[in-house]
Amino acid sequence: MKNNPLLQAQLEKGLSAFLAAQKEQSSSSPHLLLALSGGVDSIVLLHALAQLSTQGLFSLSAMHVHHGLSPNADDWLALCERVCLEKGLPFYAEKVQLDLQSGLGVEATAREARYQALERRRQQVAANAIVTAHHLQDQSETMLLQLVRGAGVKGLSAMSAWDVERKLLRPLLQVSKADILQQAEASQYQWVEDESNRDISYDRNFMRQTVMPVMRERYPQLDMALARTTLHMAEAQSLLDSLASQDMAACDAREEWLGQSVDIQRLRDLGGVRAKNLLRYWFQQRGLRMPNTEQLQDYWQQLSTVKPHRYLHLPLHSQSGKSLAYLHHYQQRLYCVSKPSALPQTPLIWQGGSTQIWGGWQVQFKVSKGKGIALARLGVSPAAITLHKRYGHVMPVPDGISLMLSPRTGGEMLQPDAKRPRRELKVIFQMLGIPPWQRAFYPLVSVVTTQPGISQTLVSLASLAIDAGWRPGRNAYGLEISLHPLPSSSYA
Repeated sequence: MKNNPLLQAQLEKGLSAFLAAQKEQSSSSPHLLLALSGGVDSIVLLHALAQLSTQGLFSLSAMHVHHGLSPNADDWLALCERVCLEKGLPFYAEKVQLDLQSGLGVEATAREARYQALERRRQQVAANAIVTAHHLQDQSETMLLQLVRGAGVKGLSAMSAWDVERKLLRPLLQVSKADILQQAEASQYQWVEDESNRDISYDRNFMRQTVMPVMRERYPQLDMALARTTLHMAEAQSLLDSLASQDMAACDAREEWLGQSVDIQRLRDLGGVRAKNLLRYWFQQRGLRMPNTEQLQDYWQQLSTVKPHRYLHLPLHSQSGKSLAYLHHYQQRLYCVSKPSALPQTPLIWQGGSTQIWGGWQVQFKVSKGKGIALARLGVSPAAITLHKRYGHVMPVPDGISLMLSPRTGGEMLQPDAKRPRRELKVIFQMLGIPPWQRAFYPLVSVVTTQPGISQTLVSLASLAIDAGWRPGRNAYGLEISLHPLPSSSYA
């Protein structure tokens, strides 16, 4: 059966801006990954999108996330799989384990796990967007829930039709629940009912079943009115974001290792209201969970009074609540940086290639002229270096000599300048202006020889500081070593 004309028109309108933007970026049709719960909303959207996809506007696949919270969860998965099979659509499913001790609550924990699973699949199948079936009444409920929680402008803007950052597409936000049900019943679609939707101990269910019916009876145009308010709030938030972006530039924002920094005095000069707006914008850009009003005020109070030479760090969390990040004050700059995995205690032995994995880190070995650790001192001839299409520079590791990376233990010394005495690494860090929180992530690089006897010589601190006796000449080749956190080891 064909789609309800009104629903079809609203769906096409909800997709139009996204499809136009995609067409400007690529000549190929975009791929949409539908979040398919098996409920009536996502089932109706599945059928509608499947029909539209025959026009060649986009390709479509669907995914069901099995939370394991309902005794009927297996049946829901089976229904989703069967409907996709009938439609000839690619179907994916994933069972997730929920961390119910996270402190986020069951709803938020399940939602976070669901979106993480969907995002993983989106990347795997190279989909351009994750499509959800949120509708007009969902938008109203979200806005009112944010209101009773004391949300600001961003929270009151509720859900956007196209969330560019999270790659979430919500084409039904202007479609009513009544139109969705009418389409499902007229077409005799099969769908599932989540029994937990009747549990009014959950805030959204309480709002949906107890509060909203009374308000709609009194104010029949409530949902459309609230939808207009969310659009007004979204426009206001856009202005605030634009102001924050300008303020970031005015505060001398710089890209840093694992984050960014701003000049703290310029931040203070903005005043409390604009400074806190900048912090909110900054946290959002970094994928961090937004602190509440009290926490943000506390952060600002500390940042506005910290002394110039005092080191300060404040903990932050990612949206999932698992990954840590920090605000650091150091040498009159405020840093917002992620906290990666610690360096492994087990040393890494270089195998002669350009890349190796070491715990939560990717270690890169780059051959450079006049930089790094002298290859001649390692017994490697430039003639022995080959360039592999996949593995980059590859060279034989001489017998009896190894290059070893290990974490610092304290008290180590280097002599970067041949005309000056050896210095402790902590002094070298200070001289180079390396912030304290970064120092643990610079490994020691030692040369280990086994002939005639076993000896170990510290030759560098990654490529940050190299012992004078191990640097190559201007026209000689050296090995530069750099570390990069794997994506799963930090929020960024």
